[in-house]
Amino acid sequence: MPVAVSRRKKSPVRIAAWIAAALLVIGICSELLLRFVLGLGNPVVVVPDAACAYTLAPNQNTFRFFCHTHTNRYGMRSDAFAPEPAPGTLRIMFVGDSVTYGTSHVDQSRIFTELLHRGLPSVLHQPVEVLNASAGAWAIDNELSWLRSRGTFHSKIVVLVLNSDDLPQPRAQITDVGDDTAQNYSHTALGELWTRLLKPRLFHTAPHVDAGDAAIINQETIRANLAELDAFQKLTAANGARMALLYIPFRHEIPSPAVQSEETLTAWATAHHVPFFDMTSVEAAWPVHAISLDGVHLNVHGNQVVADAVEKEWDSKMSQ
Repeated sequence: MPVAVSRRKKSPVRIAAWIAAALLVIGICSELLLRFVLGLGNPVVVVPDAACAYTLAPNQNTFRFFCHTHTNRYGMRSDAFAPEPAPGTLRIMFVGDSVTYGTSHVDQSRIFTELLHRGLPSVLHQPVEVLNASAGAWAIDNELSWLRSRGTFHSKIVVLVLNSDDLPQPRAQITDVGDDTAQNYSHTALGELWTRLLKPRLFHTAPHVDAGDAAIINQETIRANLAELDAFQKLTAANGARMALLYIPFRHEIPSPAVQSEETLTAWATAHHVPFFDMTSVEAAWPVHAISLDGVHLNVHGNQVVADAVEKEWDSKMSQ
């Protein structure tokens, strides 16, 4: 006669303990995956600055969304450099906003300043150092203030990079920086996944974008910024450097309203004998999403397009 085997029922407490343990393991694995594969919980950070309101934090080395961002001890998104360039080396400084910074969605090796760092030596037939002093949402006033407080680091050429919304943009504050950079590190990758990626989509809240991405036309601000371009040129000259302008309009604003800033900057550069690299026609040859991440910031291909155009025009522009 078969013997009945009694099966002891698992208690609710035991089941709950197993579920809690499983959730803990899933949570830990998810945290590690998000942090060490996607880089969540470790955003690129800006810090307050007495001179220019804020700047990229120095000595960052971040891998995020499969892209590398490195800042040197001055908070520049470029390599470390000696106090003075080596004999025969041309040092060029680019100063700009998030277009120059390149966003954390483009690897540092593929932003246009780094492409020029590698490409210009063959054009100029001499060693070239390229410095990238930039931060998201910076306006001309922030950039001029940064230069006044730090100097030009013995650069021979200082290139101010402007977009189609820079002329009407007033000085930016740290709260004007968009979601691509943060003011502090996240406690957990899961927390950042929720607050910065999932929550806005679930509740249909608008993302926090750089203030400089949608500046409101104000003639008084434009006049003030043109005066600051004058000051920028005088400051670079006083430091033994030559100023140049690189105009990279937002692709979604071509032809209008980008043409308004283009005309104003062309007139200013001509009157002040400043070399002017105008990327309007270069960008217009490509569809919006072919060269930009969002109609504003350059993607990998857009950075390459700009770098190629600057290299091609360098001799003719800088010989003027």
